[in-house]
Amino acid sequence: MTTLTIAKADWAHHAGLLSEIRHRVFVDEQGVPEALELDEFDSLASHWLARIEDKVIGTARMLDGGAIGRMAVLKPYRGKGVGKALINAIIKEAKKRQYPAVELGAQTHAIAFYETAGFRVKGPRFMDAGIAHQHMYLQLTSDAPPGFNVDPGLRVNPAQSVLELCKNGRWELRIFSHSLEPALFANAEFIRCIYEFAHRHQDSKVFLMICEERPLRETHHPLVELSRQYRHILQLRTLSIDYTVNADEYFIVSDEDHLITYPHQSEIAQIASSDDEAIARQYRMKFDQLWRHATEPRSLKPFY
Repeated sequence: MTTLTIAKADWAHHAGLLSEIRHRVFVDEQGVPEALELDEFDSLASHWLARIEDKVIGTARMLDGGAIGRMAVLKPYRGKGVGKALINAIIKEAKKRQYPAVELGAQTHAIAFYETAGFRVKGPRFMDAGIAHQHMYLQLTSDAPPGFNVDPGLRVNPAQSVLELCKNGRWELRIFSHSLEPALFANAEFIRCIYEFAHRHQDSKVFLMICEERPLRETHHPLVELSRQYRHILQLRTLSIDYTVNADEYFIVSDEDHLITYPHQSEIAQIASSDDEAIARQYRMKFDQLWRHATEPRSLKPFY
């Protein structure tokens, strides 16, 4: 009788085993360029190895914050519960770390597999290494954390709540979204508010960080045009794909004392707010950390 075991692995000691499995699946089988398969996050991630007896047959990793990736199972062992065992082990670890959610970029053929594990689709599909992928997430906590207001009144008109937050800002706005969701960020009143905010003081700044450029390119988003005209005040960047799956929610921070969050692009109605300065400051720090991994949008350059 064969026995399947899932155990945590350390990159410093198990890089050879981890790399071999991933090379056979991603490079040899799927044609992913070897230069893209290994990255700088491997040494920082938590890794798992799946074994049947002494034979290593699968692996996966998770970055700090809950981004799952590099799930690979050797072809002869697929459909035998190995992937399910790996994902369950990772979810267990994420719950132990009290992550609010875990996310991943699933190859589209694997969407149904992750849905059976409780994951939900998030946003449009995208290409990575020439392969179609789909952002997916699994919410691990259901209750709003202390310090957040989830008054249903906020959810009647989320756009108005965002507008009021920005109107009351004094110096800096930080907006982190999937693609500047039009329902929140493209109406004329909001654009006028941002224009006025940017001119309120000589040191006023608006930082716009997005995960996906294509919707902005296809719709000629008014904030993109505004950031083109006032680049020294409105800075627009795209977050590296390695970090987008690590983003468990989107949010807007006004200065350091007001905050609005919403869990996913398609769930704007789940908006929550907080006036707790300590919480808002944490989100500002989170934004600034992600901002360091963001770059000027490449596909939007024709609009710049």
